[in-house]
Amino acid sequence: MYFGKRYKLFYAILAIVCSGLFSFFSVSAAAASYKLGLVEWLPWGTAYIAENKGFWKEQGLDIQIKQFQNYETENLSAFENGHTDFMLSMLGNTLEMINRNPDKTIIFENNWSHGGDFFILSKALHSLAAVKGKRIAVYSKSAPIGFFATKVLASANLTINDVKLIEIANTKHLNKAFKAGKFAAIISYDPDASNVIKEGSGKLLFTSADFPGVIPEGISVQKKHLQKNPEDVQKFLRGWLRAIQWQANPANRDEYFKILKQTMFKNTSYSQKELEAFHSGGKFHTDLESIQQNNTLALETYIKELLVFLKQTGRKIHSSNASDYFQTDMALQEAKLLFSVAAE
Repeated sequence: MYFGKRYKLFYAILAIVCSGLFSFFSVSAAAASYKLGLVEWLPWGTAYIAENKGFWKEQGLDIQIKQFQNYETENLSAFENGHTDFMLSMLGNTLEMINRNPDKTIIFENNWSHGGDFFILSKALHSLAAVKGKRIAVYSKSAPIGFFATKVLASANLTINDVKLIEIANTKHLNKAFKAGKFAAIISYDPDASNVIKEGSGKLLFTSADFPGVIPEGISVQKKHLQKNPEDVQKFLRGWLRAIQWQANPANRDEYFKILKQTMFKNTSYSQKELEAFHSGGKFHTDLESIQQNNTLALETYIKELLVFLKQTGRKIHSSNASDYFQTDMALQEAKLLFSVAAE
């Protein structure tokens, strides 16, 4: 009788354990896995918040974050060649890719550069006009940076044809070349751009904050996922927006930076003050009104302007219709549900 009860208890416990293991492996096996590409740039650290707080896991998604060293040669290249499924980037880069092959699309404008991109003049020069006929080093010669450069140069009645842009994708290498006096000016981004100013290698003339909305940034996806697994794309956006909402809460600021120090910035020693400065370098869309505005008319206007710029510089255009480059309906649908509930 005693042994019978003991064996019954043993089998009952075994059944519970097996059931739990079965459920665990079933959920794990069912989790859809995708790769997300990005580089070290604080406004894109939201990816680590979504991962760390379990917002994607709750949706049954396994998102593998691939943090690259070089923006153009690694992050953009990986997405264009299909090695990553989602990408965080300047949206003008996705536009260029779509013009080469329309198998990708923009699904969310997350923020725009708001002082994070710097135009720095050599300390040997006294004015912007002095760069005429000289070389300017940029971390990317792609459309969004070229567009920013035209805005800066226009303030001195110069055009992009008055200078020669030289690309150095790795911003640390760019800094080194600039410090050696090889360029009249550079266009770089934080955190490495701020280091140039601290070292006294150059003087800051303009940032992206001087031209609001000139460099919108956000999320793009391979179109095949929208066609085959639209629910997963929607879940991805749901998790992302939950992370945006969480990090926008001032009560979470310390934990927010702590997570970023352990993930995106794990090989650095940035102070809280420096992270605050990096955070202010991006204009985040954190309420329903700004999300709706920037993912409809504002995004369409930017695309139209950039298409004009691309045509002027002799680039190939896939379509002159701005709506062919973005599909933000899913993000807007999720934002309405999430942010309207939060406001009630």
